[in-house]
Amino acid sequence: MRTSFTDIREDFLRFTSDIDYCTVTTVDAQRRPRSRVMHPIFEVIDGRPMGWAVTARSPVKTRHLAGNPHVSCAYWSPAQNTVYVDCVAGWVDDLDGKQYVWDLFRSTPPPLGWGDMSGYQPEGVAHPMFQPLRLQPWRIQVLRAEQVAGGDFHPRTWNADGSED
Repeated sequence: MRTSFTDIREDFLRFTSDIDYCTVTTVDAQRRPRSRVMHPIFEVIDGRPMGWAVTARSPVKTRHLAGNPHVSCAYWSPAQNTVYVDCVAGWVDDLDGKQYVWDLFRSTPPPLGWGDMSGYQPEGVAHPMFQPLRLQPWRIQVLRAEQVAGGDFHPRTWNADGSED
């Protein structure tokens, strides 16, 4: 069922925060998927969802994103709440952007935030391993456990362009 972001915002933020880790999938040059576990923080900026992850800028991930910046983030909880977030991903290279992500991860309470960023000291945001990734959602699908328990397997879906799936 297509919906506005406002209609799923609360569940989207609650589930992605509570579940904490997600599976992020990229594709290689032969269009084969590759998945890994990541720890993004999603927020709402100017009424739109936006995600941030601190990750290694590995050669594989860098090649995948250079060839196709689209990624899919899958969240699942044992309670059966699910969120799928399809995004366009891009490295955050500017100092202001890196500082924003640094501050977000430091100020967000654990377990979602990382209060302790000592692994990146003494350089801080200039540390070569501090590699933020911007996740700009273009499609979000939310399915609540209560729906599944009631036999309703129709997730609420938001598309940035307002289109149907």
